[in-house]
Amino acid sequence: MTARHVHFSAIRWLTARFVGLALLASVLIVAGGCVRAADRPDVDGAKQFDRFPLYWVGERFEKWNLTHIDGLDRPEDFVTFLYGTCTPSGGGDEQSCTLPLEIQVSQLCAHLDVVASAPIWRHRRIRGAPVGTIDSAPVLFTRGAQVKVYRGEGSDPGLPLRALRALRSINHIPPVIGPTGAIPAPSRDVLVGTRPCVG
Repeated sequence: MTARHVHFSAIRWLTARFVGLALLASVLIVAGGCVRAADRPDVDGAKQFDRFPLYWVGERFEKWNLTHIDGLDRPEDFVTFLYGTCTPSGGGDEQSCTLPLEIQVSQLCAHLDVVASAPIWRHRRIRGAPVGTIDSAPVLFTRGAQVKVYRGEGSDPGLPLRALRALRSINHIPPVIGPTGAIPAPSRDVLVGTRPCVG
């Protein structure tokens, strides 16, 4: 059992797989108690990443340091930026914890029909980009990526939206954004499914 307890319907099977891989990565990273301080996040690898745009909040956000970047060297659908440390709980081999901040970036088209199915993105925006919700986490849609933000141990409920407001590019795949200013949004037709997502 993972630290984040999520119940999924049959319709959300693809999302469950997607989120499950991210959670597994988080649990594996924190196995043994914490992310080891000696492990340096591969910031240079993220800067060179060329499959889709990557967004982060820098090497430190609020009180948490970037502790790990996962997914750069595997043919996965997403890259995860993990911030802070946590204390595992549970018994025996089932110990796990959830880091304070997890930013998961994927290509815009990855499972978009499922992720954009909740219509909240039609009325909620950050820096001009629509923000939906999946599995109780906000997901921001840019012209080239989806950015999901999860919160964990030691964080407050407002952290995900603060992180989305502070997003900036780490690589040079368009759309490239700074820490302020507009975030280019995808076409509304792509989000509602009346035009195919290409990418």
